[in-house]
Amino acid sequence: MLNTEQEKAVRHIEWPLLILAWAWAGKTHTLTQRVAYLIKDIWIKPESVLCVTFTNKASKEMKERIWSFLWVETEKMSFYKTRNFPLIWTFHSIWVYFLRLFIDKIWYEKNFIIYDEDDKIKLVKDILEAKNIDTKEFPARKVAYAIWWAKNLWVNAMVYSASVWNYFQQVVSDVFGEYEKRLKAYNALDFDDILLKTFEILNIKEVLDYFHERFQYFLVDEYQDTNEMQYRIVNLLASKTRNICVVWDDWQGIYSWRWANIQNIFHFQRDYKDCHVVKLEQNYRSTKNIIHCANCVIKNNSWILDKTLWTDNEQGSSIKVIEAYNEKNEAESVAENIKVNIDSGENFAVLYRTNWQSRLIEEALLNKWIPYKVYWWVKFYERKEIKDILAYIRLIANRNDIISLKRIINVPSRKIWQKSVEVLMEYAYNYWLSPIDVMDNIDEVTELWPQARNSIRWFKEMYVEFSDFIEKNSIESLMREIIKKTWYEEYLLDEYWKDECEWKLDNLKEFENMASRYAWLESREALNMFLEDIALITDADREENSNIKVSLMTVHLSKWLEFDNVFIVWSEEWIFPHSRSLLEAKELEEERRLMYVAMTRAKKNLYISRAFERYTFWNYSANPPSRFLKEIPEEYMEKLETKKNSFWSFFSDSKTSVSFDSIKDFSFEPKVRTIIHNDVSAFSLWDRVNHAKFWIWTIVSIKENLADIAFTWWVWIKKMNIELAPIEKI
Repeated sequence: MLNTEQEKAVRHIEWPLLILAWAWAGKTHTLTQRVAYLIKDIWIKPESVLCVTFTNKASKEMKERIWSFLWVETEKMSFYKTRNFPLIWTFHSIWVYFLRLFIDKIWYEKNFIIYDEDDKIKLVKDILEAKNIDTKEFPARKVAYAIWWAKNLWVNAMVYSASVWNYFQQVVSDVFGEYEKRLKAYNALDFDDILLKTFEILNIKEVLDYFHERFQYFLVDEYQDTNEMQYRIVNLLASKTRNICVVWDDWQGIYSWRWANIQNIFHFQRDYKDCHVVKLEQNYRSTKNIIHCANCVIKNNSWILDKTLWTDNEQGSSIKVIEAYNEKNEAESVAENIKVNIDSGENFAVLYRTNWQSRLIEEALLNKWIPYKVYWWVKFYERKEIKDILAYIRLIANRNDIISLKRIINVPSRKIWQKSVEVLMEYAYNYWLSPIDVMDNIDEVTELWPQARNSIRWFKEMYVEFSDFIEKNSIESLMREIIKKTWYEEYLLDEYWKDECEWKLDNLKEFENMASRYAWLESREALNMFLEDIALITDADREENSNIKVSLMTVHLSKWLEFDNVFIVWSEEWIFPHSRSLLEAKELEEERRLMYVAMTRAKKNLYISRAFERYTFWNYSANPPSRFLKEIPEEYMEKLETKKNSFWSFFSDSKTSVSFDSIKDFSFEPKVRTIIHNDVSAFSLWDRVNHAKFWIWTIVSIKENLADIAFTWWVWIKKMNIELAPIEKI
């Protein structure tokens, strides 16, 4: 079923269309129905439709809905071979697909790989060291950030070098030029290159003509999150037919820090003066009270389009406001409210402005034995064992991938030490060869010891075996072959204790399970698609776990999600809105949009909390309530009573509560905190420790003064600084 406005959006196909859609207004349903209408009623060719989303989760949902109309099995679809269906993918996935077809036009090989942030920083560090630049004075991450900033301003190394005006920029310029050369030599792209190279190939007439011939209808979701380059690419593609439909929600534009340009809406109306506008204002998820209060907040922004979000849902309960004495009392109150309602079968989300704010909430939930999940705490693809096997696979896909080669040439140990690797890389660099090619004549590299040459020769033989193996086998089988032939399991057993080793082996089995989804594809195509999917995973592409009812995350990560009950914590000036936003009007407006996003994640109940006093960064502060809290009409809010006793007392369960109408009578006495200095050398792996608040724990991983400590049958694992944590060895 479609409402009146949705019906208009579906059937308007002759002119450019701007759909103004607000939170949970059925935009995905509208877009999928529009594609179905184009194909089934207008009889346009399905392959002439290009539909772009921002997350893999959204594209998967749209594929399943659209292809169900066409009786297509979505799991067995290859865009590299099939041309009879709509192309529905994320921005970066589609651009990578375009590059696979035509990147050879700009002198890259089509089997290029995509470097993640970790790879990028490693490459920058290699360049700094090669140039004898002090990495303490000029950290690789800081230089990599400067390169990222330049690329997002469409500045290449040559242009950057012409605008240098201080010593740091000169260092960046020197690294930037070498960075681009090495990426080209390694046949690799970083994440920013995906857009830049796509724009470059689309400016080749032959390539643009191909896509103009192939695609006639364009649909773009979450248009407010596009940056200038994405806007230009879409414009190029749609420039011939002008059959473009974009979905826009300026109230949810919260990604300027990723270069999203909220002004693109005005550019769209400038470039498509004949565009038709349809407003989807009916919300299908939240209660009337939540929607009304969210409207009241967002309408304090100046630069917004005229609209009003509304719903036919029930009135719902008031917005519940928790005003706590301090940060601990706030966390305890949130956890207590969750505990009281956890058996209802509903789910809960605790949203905060920045990641570090989760700690106290986690501890309060632990105290009450409430299971929870933090997004993202440990990313699956950043675990060592996954990165190692992935490096082998990437090197098989692209023999020029130096970063992957350097990672695994001595993992497991083959006694190919760092000096030998440097000699190998120097030969490759001097002779413009891949190190894999240098290995063919390793006996001529006399600078290496015979043992090193033998080990490198052995590595090359193994590499050839793996490369031949993938031609006739699946990626899943290749993983097992790598683990077997490299004795990787034995390596883990040598490096880690049994329990941790089993945990890592379970991760590898899950990795194999993921790879099995690509078994139906031709091996090399499967390899490319597998590596692309991993490289393009975004923060919004999370695993859902229905058994865990409490989720902790930043507001940014929550954007594409919904929950029955939502807690927005730390709602104070200088925190939310963030202190950096208070100096500039446009940044403050984005903070308000962030609050709007947080509020509209709630379906049934919305809680907003603040503290009168807070101890952060070794200082006490007493910030006033967030201005966003003040923008909600008082008649729509209900203040909850908060326990006055200290929630750190593990066994205390006092029922004493206090109304905040009398908060002026509450006095805050200065607190004295004891600074703990444990002897780090006294702790080792698998030690049992007694925590002042959480009882008995086990150290399951330790590196310098940081340790992962497991609590009771590995239900929770906490990372702690054991020098400062209130623990004692048992």
